[in-house]
Amino acid sequence: MSVIVQNCRTCDGQWFPARLLCPRCGGADLAPRSIEHGVVEQLTHLGDVVIASVACDPEPLLVARLHGTVEIGDLVELTDRPDPSDRPVAFVPPSGVPREELS
Repeated sequence: MSVIVQNCRTCDGQWFPARLLCPRCGGADLAPRSIEHGVVEQLTHLGDVVIASVACDPEPLLVARLHGTVEIGDLVELTDRPDPSDRPVAFVPPSGVPREELS
């Protein structure tokens, strides 16, 4: 499982959702990149739904819906597909980049 983010080949910045130009260097040489894990930085409970800020190494910071029992500081698996299991995962809806473009 993973989440597709946008990677700037000029400065190696990573962004989500996808952008037309890199917000760091203004470069247009962008490509999709797969990120598999992140660390939970903040949690918000909205009834039965848990939303979290998940930091990826080195970036970006993603907002995700959590599944399973998760605490601040936990490493979670990232997915762009809802996971009905009880294992800890962070669901981030896709930003529109087809999986086939992943290299």
